[in-house]
Amino acid sequence: WRISRRSSSGRSPNRRRVRMKKFTFPLESVMKYREYLQNEAELALGKAMSAEHDIQVRLDEVASQYVALAEKMRGSTDFHSIARANDFYVFLDRQKDFLSEKMAEAKLVSEQRRKELQEAMQKTESLRKLRERQFDEYKDAEMNEANDIADDMTNARAARGKI
Repeated sequence: WRISRRSSSGRSPNRRRVRMKKFTFPLESVMKYREYLQNEAELALGKAMSAEHDIQVRLDEVASQYVALAEKMRGSTDFHSIARANDFYVFLDRQKDFLSEKMAEAKLVSEQRRKELQEAMQKTESLRKLRERQFDEYKDAEMNEANDIADDMTNARAARGKI
């Protein structure tokens, strides 16, 4: 029986594989926190836009009620129905004014949330770019180190051949 000098991985026992250290981004926890803040800002903007949409739906309902009432009252000669319709017109105008004020407030809130989201996205993106730049530097250093090892091995073989 012949005993092989190779290990189970197929490598010679004298050859050691050099492992490069794993890339770590020192600001990873800060970046995760920034991403969390960005997600929170996205949710807040979504809620603000939803509130704005709900108000717009209610304004549209008021407008459609106004049009429907005008169609219904066209050609009416009954004093009591005209008086009730007039009261309802006044109610719809007040509701429209109230909803318009709420819409203006909701638009301000949406704009503020949009700005907050934009700031959060900029901060997160700057950290991502920094991480990518550091990762590229890490890959370059790793490649240089691998090339140096390969050169050393080639030089060592060449030196052994001359002896």
